This record gives sequence, structure tokens and C-alpha cells, in this order.
Amino acid sequence: MSIQGIVFDVDGVLFDTEQLSRQIWETVSTEFGYPQVGQRYLEFVGNNRTDTFEKLERYFGPDFPKESFLLTCSERLQEHVEEHGVPLKPGVHEILDFLIAQHIPIALATSTGQQRTQRRMELSGLAHYFCAMITGDQVTHSKPHPEIYQMACEQLHLAPPHVLAIEDSKNGILSSSGAGMQVAMVPDLIPPTQQLDALLTCRCASLLELKDWIALHLER
Repeated sequence: MSIQGIVFDVDGVLFDTEQLSRQIWETVSTEFGYPQVGQRYLEFVGNNRTDTFEKLERYFGPDFPKESFLLTCSERLQEHVEEHGVPLKPGVHEILDFLIAQHIPIALATSTGQQRTQRRMELSGLAHYFCAMITGDQVTHSKPHPEIYQMACEQLHLAPPHVLAIEDSKNGILSSSGAGMQVAMVPDLIPPTQQLDALLTCRCASLLELKDWIALHLER
């Protein structure tokens, strides 16, 4: 199937923020007296605010201070990127420049909210690459539900089978494959599994490797 558009996940794919987020999540959960919350961080990767709240209450009970916990984690992560900049994964500029040169429209689909996403795009200097940005507060259901990727394909005006999603997490892969898209995995914190590999069009070790793979599979 030809590739006519690309949709990127952000954290763990474009931004090298997942390990930092995990460290903050674990530290804050210990400070709040709930170290078990930090131990389950990976189960929340790719979830928007609404679904994260629901899971926190389901896992840790109605007394868990979910709003103040998430606010503290979010503020500390934002303080870090404001002071030190947004860390990028290797190959970000190379793959984005290549896609622009090939006239491939690019969107992003992230569970992070719109205001924070726009600020990080501004800090990173990446905003101009994207013709559409779908954020977690624009959808009812977060990944692994396909809604966010369905919206991204709609905004690109492309049928999902002709769009490649680039993901690093189980929830993101389930979401994009559920939307009927082609899916590329560039692993970050979550290792590939046989279950995930069965849903993938390709798996690459880096964005640079993925750029070369895309170059071989673009419709000429």
C-alpha cells in the first residue's frame, strides 16, 4: 500500500521525554506516599487526561489525589523543558526534512493537551513541519481507542490505509492499527512483542533507519 501521509506520535518518537517523564512520575508518586503508582507508569503511556484519571481511580482508589498528582508531574516536566529545552530523538530533523522535500503531508497525534503541545512545538522549533496537530483534549477516548488517528487521517484528507503512523507504545500501535493505518514502530521504553509485531508494517531501531525505509516505499 502506498504511503501518502505520515502521522507521528510525539513523546518517545519525536521528543526524548518518556524516560524523564517516568523518573518524575516515580519521584512524585513516592512523595505522595503511593510508590506503587510509579511502578505502573508504562500502563499510562499514550493515555489522555480523562482516561488517566479513570485508570488512576480504578487502580488506586477514589482517595488517590489524582488531580494534584498529575498537575505536579506536569509542572515538573514543563519546568525541565523550559529550562533545558525539549530533548529530541536522534534523526528528527532528518526525517522531517526528508518528508517535506518529498511533499508528504505530516500530522501529529499526541495524548498531551493542546496548549502544552503547542508550547513544546514552539520550544523545539518543529511546529512548521506539521499541517495538522491532534491533541489529547480534542478527543473523547485516548489511545488505544482509534479516535485520535481517525481524526488525524481526516485532517490530512487521506484514507487510513494510505497513511503511516509512527509509534513507540502499545497503546499507540493498537490505536493506529485500529484506525486501519499502516504502522511503524520505533521502540523507546516499551519493547516490541510478538503481539505488537503482528500489527506492524515495519519496525525500525531509529528515525534515521525509518527514513531510509520510507524512501524505499514511497509511491514514485
